[in-house]
Amino acid sequence: MKNIIAATLMTILISFSFYQVNLDSDSDFERWALKHGKHYFGDEKKYRQAIYFQNKQMIEEHNKRSEFTFLMGENQFMAITNEEFVSLYLNPISPEKQNEQDQIIRKTNPKSPEPIREYNLKDDVDWRGYAPVKNSGNCGSSWAMAATNVIEAAYAIDKGIKVTLSAQNVMDCANSWGGCDASLADFSDPKNAYGHARNRGILTESEYPYTGRGDDWCQQTGFAPWRIMSYAQNSDDIDYMRGFLQMLTEHPLSVKVDATNWQFYSSGVFSLCSSIYKKANYYALAIGYVWEANQQQNWQQIWRVQASFGISWGEFGTIRLAPGNTCGVINEGIRVYLWGG
Repeated sequence: MKNIIAATLMTILISFSFYQVNLDSDSDFERWALKHGKHYFGDEKKYRQAIYFQNKQMIEEHNKRSEFTFLMGENQFMAITNEEFVSLYLNPISPEKQNEQDQIIRKTNPKSPEPIREYNLKDDVDWRGYAPVKNSGNCGSSWAMAATNVIEAAYAIDKGIKVTLSAQNVMDCANSWGGCDASLADFSDPKNAYGHARNRGILTESEYPYTGRGDDWCQQTGFAPWRIMSYAQNSDDIDYMRGFLQMLTEHPLSVKVDATNWQFYSSGVFSLCSSIYKKANYYALAIGYVWEANQQQNWQQIWRVQASFGISWGEFGTIRLAPGNTCGVINEGIRVYLWGG
């Protein structure tokens, strides 16, 4: 009902030229829908088409502005609003969890927005390719995607074994409260996945395929071979940045970030986000950093983070973040340890 009402209002706005949509450009929407396997009918189609062109105009206007250091581009999220993007794909923290974490994580926000050069432990760190870029589809399963990515990377680095692990296995068996429900932040947490990997192990993607549903019964019987010994979160009480960098030079880390404005990120260095922990709403994989010169020819440390929106999003599934605690990237770095690793 809500979408039908919105579609009617949007249709009225279009008819009065509030949105300048050229009917000849309708084929742009049709091509986009075909490419991404989207099927809309009736009022829903009119509503999604209007959102598509509104987002398209916003992207074009953003890319004309010189003050931004990143570009936007069309992707699979073109026919949804930012509000829908946040509610469908991200994992906001509950108010109760916010209050609890505020007291614990205050120390994780550095005073300076830029890391000091002495923090640099290696010139560049690049863990791209050690874990596959996943696609959560229409499901807020970033917590399971990031956790399995961390374990996959650990096996590739420590054991020389490339494996793609089942996020669905984790969603069904480590979270009985609905693996896609972004509102259940206490349960949709990588730590639950790491606990399952430690206690029972995880099956491969081919053994336990991804359905993108959060209400399936656990199909795992017995123990799976892909297990971890333990996991650890950044705990450098003196300097969180130093602790995060030390861990990242050894392995990729699962992180929780503010991805509210990641919807149309295409390329460049992103900074349009909050570093405050209570704003964090998405789990991703920190895969390194690179030193780059900015417009003033000052060297700065740029983070590279891998999302689970597929390889067509961003820079082949990754995003570059500005120096410092951008998007809260250093607030919750977690790595895993393998048996005999």
